[in-house]
Amino acid sequence: MSGKVNILDGTKKIHFIGVGGIGMSGIAEYLLRKNHQVSGSDLLGSAVTRRLRGLGIKIFIGHDESNLSEDIGLVIYSSAVKDDNPELQKAKRLDITLIKRAEALGNIVNKKFVIAVSGTHGKTTTTALIAKILMENRNDPTVFIGGNVDFLEGGSSRIGKSNFAVVEADEYDRSFLELHPDIIIITNMDPDHLDIYKDIEDIQNNFKKFIEMGKPDLKVIACGDDINVVETLKDTKKVLLYGFGKNNGHIIEDLGYGKKTVGFSIDGDEMRLSILGKHNMLNAGAAYLAAREVGVSDEIIYESLKNFNGVKRRLELKFDSGMKIYDDYAHHPAEVKASLNAIKRVGSGRIITVFQPHLYSRTNDFFKEFGEAFSGTDILILAKIYPAREEEIPGVSSQLILDEFIDCTKAGSGKDMTSGKQGFYFEDKTEILDELEKIMKDGDMIIFQGAGDITELCDKFVKRIKTKLNWSVPL
Repeated sequence: MSGKVNILDGTKKIHFIGVGGIGMSGIAEYLLRKNHQVSGSDLLGSAVTRRLRGLGIKIFIGHDESNLSEDIGLVIYSSAVKDDNPELQKAKRLDITLIKRAEALGNIVNKKFVIAVSGTHGKTTTTALIAKILMENRNDPTVFIGGNVDFLEGGSSRIGKSNFAVVEADEYDRSFLELHPDIIIITNMDPDHLDIYKDIEDIQNNFKKFIEMGKPDLKVIACGDDINVVETLKDTKKVLLYGFGKNNGHIIEDLGYGKKTVGFSIDGDEMRLSILGKHNMLNAGAAYLAAREVGVSDEIIYESLKNFNGVKRRLELKFDSGMKIYDDYAHHPAEVKASLNAIKRVGSGRIITVFQPHLYSRTNDFFKEFGEAFSGTDILILAKIYPAREEEIPGVSSQLILDEFIDCTKAGSGKDMTSGKQGFYFEDKTEILDELEKIMKDGDMIIFQGAGDITELCDKFVKRIKTKLNWSVPL
């Protein structure tokens, strides 16, 4: 059975299929704290599933119909779950109510004053910035972020007692159309998820539908530096445009970079941010405007931005001694380019990027753009594609990106480590770690990038380096 239900009523047992996804895990944790009995399954174990298990959620690794007990009252499933999933099939046979993650999120927040953060890139950081500001202003918001943050005790969701909700609005599978916001933020709009959308025009049309889903007094805060955003909003009322361009009503000016902070101003108000990159100035500018719309003072915004330490896996500094090692979620060419531009500002050493492409379809659609985006790195090491929800596409591998990178940088075969930019592709992750250890030197900035399990390889490398240096500090 499917349909609109109130998942906050009663004390149903709730099961999540695909609970390891960050959006799913946040809702699972929220409902656990609302005194529901929660269980969940995922194809692979991860830091997320281990965290949920530690909180008291019953976690199954692997999908099997035996994971779903007959007394389950509601099943929430990820958009990535396929129709032939055995747990989904059993739920249908037992006539258990089934809803997607997006409907569950809308069910929780839509009656509140919803600040929804959308866009191809920057959603997670912008959502986190707004949530932190409102929490420090004692607005006590309900929060759903697409990443883990320290100020939520390492989690991605929060139960608030007020009427405010701050949520990340994901465009994948048109999930954001389940939300009814009071404020919409659009950070940018690039071609992505082309397994769902036909092209950029299709993406723009769905953002227009998202705006139509807003409440009557909806306000839109959007980046006016993005031509796709501006074109989408040309017939929309109550729009606040921000960005570096002089065409914006709210202009951001770059005030300079330190080793660990950046300074900028918006509407003449000077701000300082403890995360790197011009893209994060834009994210902070959007957060500033959203906070101002709900009455937060400039002083509180300033202090909150200055003390924001970032989101897990968003250019997260994991090691800093002789060399720097970062863990980064970037998995689209625009995100890769933004991260590399930010890294260039903090050191003069070589940039070594270890990249794990995410999805065969995205690799096939954007391998040329990836090759160009990596022109900002000195050495590129590619891992196998992380397939996530997809089957392999014949002829599509990380080699496509490597070939394009070599063509773009004219670096040759990639075997001579003494000349120019170099590129490598290793299918065995242990070979990646061995190669890194062989070529690394003081001053290097090493970035592990991708939306898959590359983060675990980053942790292994940090542990290896600490062991080599005889560090007693735990990972």
